[in-house]
Amino acid sequence: MKNIIVISDTHNRLPDNEILWEAFDNADYIFHLGDGAKEIAKLKAAYPDKLKYVYGNADGMSTNQEEVVEVEGVKFFLAHGHNYRVKSSDIDLQMRGLELGVDCCLFGHVHRPSITQYGNLKLINPGSLTYAKTYCYMSVVNGKVLAKTVELR
Repeated sequence: MKNIIVISDTHNRLPDNEILWEAFDNADYIFHLGDGAKEIAKLKAAYPDKLKYVYGNADGMSTNQEEVVEVEGVKFFLAHGHNYRVKSSDIDLQMRGLELGVDCCLFGHVHRPSITQYGNLKLINPGSLTYAKTYCYMSVVNGKVLAKTVELR
C-alpha cells in the first residue's frame, strides 16, 4: 500500500497548516498538479524523493506540463488540465487518459474538487489549497485507487 497527497492550484500560498505538513511527512508521494511554481520548488527542497509535479498555465513554464507516474502497478496521468479545456468538459482529458492507457487522470485548474469514475478510468481533481482549501488523500491498495477529498480547517 502507498499513500499519496495530491494538491493543485496553490497560487503562491502554500498553507502553513500543521495537519497538511504532517500528511506530507507521512505520505509515500506528493503530487502537485500545477499553478504553484514557488510551492513546487519548496516541496522539491523538502521532499526530493516524494514529489512528482507538473506546471500549470499560471506558472509561466512551457515544459513538464504532463507526466505519467506508476505507483504499485497503477498508472497516473498528471496534468494541470488547461490544455484539455477541463473548465468546460472533461471529455478531452478522458480521451487522453484512454490514449495513454492510464488508470487515473489527476488534474487541477478548476479549483473545485471532484472524483469521477468513467468505466475503468478515474478522474480526480483535488481542488485548490488556496481557494477551495482542499486536497486529495489517496491510497493505492492491491491495484486499486482509493481517494478522498480533504478540507483544510
